[in-house]
Amino acid sequence: MGWKTGYVQVRDVRLHYWRRGSGRPLVLAHGFGDSGECWARVAEALDDTYDIVAYDARYHGLSDAPEAGEMQRSTMGDDLAGVVEALGLQRPAIMGHSMGAMTVMFAAAARPEQFRCAIMEDPPFWIGDPPQRPPTVPEARTAEELETMGRAQSPTWHESEFAPWARSKLQLRMPMRGRGGLPGFDVWRTEVAKMDLPTLLVCGGNRDRMAIVSDEVAASVQAINPQVQVVKFASAGHNVRREVYDGFVAAVRSFLDLDAGAGS
Repeated sequence: MGWKTGYVQVRDVRLHYWRRGSGRPLVLAHGFGDSGECWARVAEALDDTYDIVAYDARYHGLSDAPEAGEMQRSTMGDDLAGVVEALGLQRPAIMGHSMGAMTVMFAAAARPEQFRCAIMEDPPFWIGDPPQRPPTVPEARTAEELETMGRAQSPTWHESEFAPWARSKLQLRMPMRGRGGLPGFDVWRTEVAKMDLPTLLVCGGNRDRMAIVSDEVAASVQAINPQVQVVKFASAGHNVRREVYDGFVAAVRSFLDLDAGAGS
């Protein structure tokens, strides 16, 4: 079973989405510089149970790139909610990585009743100064060059990750003023407190591979919101699902199945 694709109009932009599987709805939000297609391997593992929608954020993938805009917290969560509404999804689970995890946070904080549960993979949450700058996106090269670079930088990733990753870099059309960082670094405490729904925070422990969420931050998240569960993979960096795929899928499936069994 492969992807089906389509578009939805959400306010000022037409957003492209990838869809596969059947069952309970699950919406996926990718990280900066990626695209919905970059969720393919995780989607393949879950499409026996879930109706999966992985959409391309504005400026990414095949979605619109408004000339006058930029990534803002007011649009990130609203875009996700707009995709859900346009496709008629009933209380989906939502999962996001990095920028996508911030998107999930903004959407769930604003409309917790619209979603069943939330999963955040290594969101850019920190205490004090950022431990490092967010990963930069390589300048446009050929897809083949990007794949070669990706294999060299991330030798533990599965081979199937590199082609979608490379394509997404060539598709990025972010205005230059929007490339300096993502909105929300300074508000995560306030927004996490508003997430009145079961939430899973997945983080890595390998700072050399740019893991962001520290033990201190994870503890702070749970203190702010007791509904948050934390799963940490010590060997993983920022791309937890790509580096410890089996463990990530098992943790996500366990959380989603537990939530479904609770009937919440």
